[in-house]
Amino acid sequence: MQLHRSPRVWLLSLPLVVACNQGGEAMAGPIDLGGNSSSSTTADPTTTTSTPTSAAPTTSASTTTSTSTGPGDSATTTDDDTSGSSGAEASSTSGVPSPGCGDGQLDPGEECDPGISQLSQTGACTLACETAKCGDNLVWEGEEFCDNGPANNDDLYGGCTTKCQFGPMCNDGKIQGPEECDLGTDNGTGEFPTSGVPCDNGCRFQARLCFLSSTAYKGGEIGGVEGAHIKCQNLAKQAKYDNAAKFMAWISDAQHSPFQDFTKTAGLPYVRPDGVRVADDWDALVLDGPIEGIIVTDTGEALLKKWVWTGTAPSGKILDPASHCQSWTNSSSAEKSRVGSSGVDKVKFPQPWAQWVAERQWTNFFSWTCDEALPLYCVEQ
Repeated sequence: MQLHRSPRVWLLSLPLVVACNQGGEAMAGPIDLGGNSSSSTTADPTTTTSTPTSAAPTTSASTTTSTSTGPGDSATTTDDDTSGSSGAEASSTSGVPSPGCGDGQLDPGEECDPGISQLSQTGACTLACETAKCGDNLVWEGEEFCDNGPANNDDLYGGCTTKCQFGPMCNDGKIQGPEECDLGTDNGTGEFPTSGVPCDNGCRFQARLCFLSSTAYKGGEIGGVEGAHIKCQNLAKQAKYDNAAKFMAWISDAQHSPFQDFTKTAGLPYVRPDGVRVADDWDALVLDGPIEGIIVTDTGEALLKKWVWTGTAPSGKILDPASHCQSWTNSSSAEKSRVGSSGVDKVKFPQPWAQWVAERQWTNFFSWTCDEALPLYCVEQ
């Protein structure tokens, strides 16, 4: 991926500039003001609420030149940038160039002066006869990728570092900041790793996110199916998932079930927070279950063989109309509900894993008393 872009100020076709050197002789030559350019990539998501962006920090400069029109006469040509500033002073680090800036001689107050034709807001010596450096709010072409001046920050997502290199951003191939995924140049193409899912241009999964709740609840603490949904939504919000308000718990009672309440989209996969695909779509989820197991919590912890409140059959329908901790309002040891098992290590325990898959134990493992505190499966809609 080509990241190096720099702002460009277009050359002006101007008459010769006349400046007097210390000996009183006139020096004339073409004016070369150099150039800059900028670019950005869009975010999707999608995504959505707080969307990562690949937009690179940009800078721009404006220039003012004086042209000689005759003895005692002068005209000023100004090329303004979008910020509304004008003149070399607005773009320099100290503000005002010396009277002899551009005469090819190093005068007091100048850091450099190779001559007017060599001064540039994107070169080694600026229009104010100052040496280009990171932090001067000018992009030194070939040496810097960006420069936000005093706003350069090594920790800011989508910013410019104190070494004038791009900071972490979407589409750089690294999962950072608020990103769910980042496949670099494969973002938005539909390409994805064998065990993963596609990632869009906004660094968001093109899939439904699902996780195991990091908090466990007794049966009566859940507060009904609606209470379970709210708990999933709150955990998703704390984890800063974009679509937090659309998460629902994989749980059932006599009036509600995932089969009734979930959004079902053919071809849209389910994925864990770690980027591992667990099912190709709704049909695959209810037919085969989450093959890799919904074992990753909203905090990123992997929990195998964790019992999970479900009360739900592999089909997504209610498993037992009378066994759901009294619609998830009772924490008595006399009440029971069906629970699932989050997953089994298929490498260490291939036979138990095969049984876990075949019997759909992820949602239908055994019955347990409602006084036990267990987590929930949370699934994005």
